[in-house]
Amino acid sequence: MTPSEEGIRLAKRVAADQNCSRREAEALIVAGGVRVADKVVTDPARRVRDEQPVNVNRLVSMAALAPLTLVLFKPADLLANLAWLQNTVGLKAPRPGIWGAERLAKMQQPLPLPKAASGLSIFSDDVGVLRHLEDRRSPMEQEWMATLGGPVPEGLLKALSGPGLRASINRQTDTVTVLRIAGKDIDGLALGQWLDQQCPLQDLRRQRVGRLSLAPMASGEWRQLEGYERF
Repeated sequence: MTPSEEGIRLAKRVAADQNCSRREAEALIVAGGVRVADKVVTDPARRVRDEQPVNVNRLVSMAALAPLTLVLFKPADLLANLAWLQNTVGLKAPRPGIWGAERLAKMQQPLPLPKAASGLSIFSDDVGVLRHLEDRRSPMEQEWMATLGGPVPEGLLKALSGPGLRASINRQTDTVTVLRIAGKDIDGLALGQWLDQQCPLQDLRRQRVGRLSLAPMASGEWRQLEGYERF
């Protein structure tokens, strides 16, 4: 079989037809925006012949090429990784092609949550968002809610207060104390371990990153970050 009979990769064909990069062409295909002989093809490696018509849906392509940031309410004792993201988002997305497994597999997770913690989890392929959240020179403020068993030991709030860090009692009963802890560059794993050494830690939840709050999502829910929203 000659090369012309075998055809070329679909991504190469789309890149040439649309005058875009190979990466952009692959994103268009994975998103379900490309039809070959009137059938949607999502495999960029699929080979097409010259005589086969290839059409691109520009509405789908715009969504496919736009940067994507997803925020999720991670339940406690669950590992927030790409497999969890694909299972949570890919199966429930309003337009599965845009959030397909191939694209979700390229998402990165800034400020990852410890497995034991719950709360605001972030995945993004937006270079600007990732750079902003991972900038160690100007760390993003985070807010955590910690549920402890019983009254807090004397001096605990003072130990949690300092430059760039503040803690207060959000709610307290005879059996439970809920602390609100806010500050920059907070390591959730280290915070949880330290709190558990002071008083039995029942729950640790990240409530906010920068200006972006967990509300109104419930545990296990997710949403796409809108273009006007900023951390």
